[in-house]
Amino acid sequence: MTFSQSSSFYSNTNESSLSQQLEIVWGYIDTQNVDKAIIACKQVNRAYENSAEGWFATSFLAFQLRNSQQALSAIEKAISLEPKNLKWQAHKGHSLLLSGDKKSALSLMNLLINSFPPATVDDHHLSAEIALIFNKLGDYQTSINYYQQAINLAPSSAELYFNLASVQRYLGQISEAEVNLNWAISLNPHDYEAYLQRASLRKQTNEDNHVEQLTSLLDKGIAQPIGKAQICYALAKEHEDLQQYPQSFSALNQGAKTRRDHMNYQVNNDLDTLKKLTTVFTKDFFTQQNSVKEVDTNDQAIFVLGLPRTGSTLIERIISSHSEVNSAGELNDFALQMMAQVQNTSKTAPKSRLELIELTRQLDFKALGNAYLKSTEEHAKENKKFIDKLPLNSLYVGLIHLALPNAKIIHVKRNPLDTIYAMYKQLFTNGYPFSYDLTELTNYYIAHHQLMEHWHHVLPNVIHQVSYESVLSDVTRQAKNLIKFCQLPWQPQCSDFHQNQAPSTTASASQVREKLYTSSANKWQHYQQQLSNVQQQLELAGIKTHCELTR
Repeated sequence: MTFSQSSSFYSNTNESSLSQQLEIVWGYIDTQNVDKAIIACKQVNRAYENSAEGWFATSFLAFQLRNSQQALSAIEKAISLEPKNLKWQAHKGHSLLLSGDKKSALSLMNLLINSFPPATVDDHHLSAEIALIFNKLGDYQTSINYYQQAINLAPSSAELYFNLASVQRYLGQISEAEVNLNWAISLNPHDYEAYLQRASLRKQTNEDNHVEQLTSLLDKGIAQPIGKAQICYALAKEHEDLQQYPQSFSALNQGAKTRRDHMNYQVNNDLDTLKKLTTVFTKDFFTQQNSVKEVDTNDQAIFVLGLPRTGSTLIERIISSHSEVNSAGELNDFALQMMAQVQNTSKTAPKSRLELIELTRQLDFKALGNAYLKSTEEHAKENKKFIDKLPLNSLYVGLIHLALPNAKIIHVKRNPLDTIYAMYKQLFTNGYPFSYDLTELTNYYIAHHQLMEHWHHVLPNVIHQVSYESVLSDVTRQAKNLIKFCQLPWQPQCSDFHQNQAPSTTASASQVREKLYTSSANKWQHYQQQLSNVQQQLELAGIKTHCELTR
């Protein structure tokens, strides 16, 4: 904004009503004109300091700019002016979550629902906002209650049905979720994500599937690349359920190519990162650190890691069935705290990921461990252990051991071809950009395999490795080994993990309450021809590609 434009805005303000000025503010916010929106908000707050709406607009803008401190400061002023306004309170909940203060957000929202139970909220937008906050807080039943109220108020909103179905899926309410996804699709036939989620809910049958509908959508043409990819992945899933394997892989290949063609990604950057970790965190480095390491007795954290789709959710369900363990899900806290520590200790920001890896050697590892534990303390309720199952914590194994020497690290493996195929057929919401091209995916798999071999070599007896296939062969034996490694007393319910009613938000959420089945083992063999180059690439790297189920 030029000075003349700014002056014109200021001179007009005194002649305009509050409503007119707020209309200008929201116009700038809606059009993402950040500079003008900031100036307009400041002027409204000066001219109308008793306007809660003005302070809310400022808080909303700060929230959109990821400035949690300013968002909280402004919404507190709105609340002080109108303490009973539910809209301001809900926005404060969002802002607290943005700041990372989940504990305060939960306390606020629990107080709020006592005063405003679902049936008393008469605005569907507001009810949906409250539902979203409780979703983020992990209180899925309360989230469902508010989404249902929002639908009562706005029964023609496809988005509300989709959101409700997503939460129902976390709780294992599969048939209810399918009904609501059908409603979402009927109200908005272009909600392509709903088709994909519906396909993933259950195994499709010859009598009850959506192959014809999905094929028709593709034949008509889908302009949005992500929408086209979603329908391709849904069609691939349903064809596979019907054992129509050539058709399944064809649809999958089309979807993956569509996704990859619209991504700006260079796999070599990731390969260089994985290689760099093995050259920086050497055996000598750990020997040196062990000689000066301070004693830390905290053993609450259990890291379940490896590549996605290897069975980490299964391992998590087994361990979290223990009465002394909480499941925290896929946390990014360790990486966030690591970055914060780098920023605190380095005079200049790292210019690349390779430089970042070098800088992490110089961290105060005890401070890093304490920061991680503080950020995750809500999961260690009643002094219980907790599981952090973010797959890519495998990149930080060395740092995790240095920061939390008594943390348990569990590496989950699976047949290489099954792993690569399972990742290839998953349309991830975020991350894993290497998974949409088979050559790139295989190169990443090889580099990740070499990294994990390195961690096992430089940190002997630190990592417990378990294979998905070994659990399928003898779940009780492997469950006992896992519980023993976690230094917990054996509890029989750990081998009856399918009875664990805890929510699951992973891609496996629809399967976690089923009894163990072996049909997912060696599934790659249905696609031997399509995966022949992958198999050859793995074997040239010295990686065995056959893994038999044995008892």
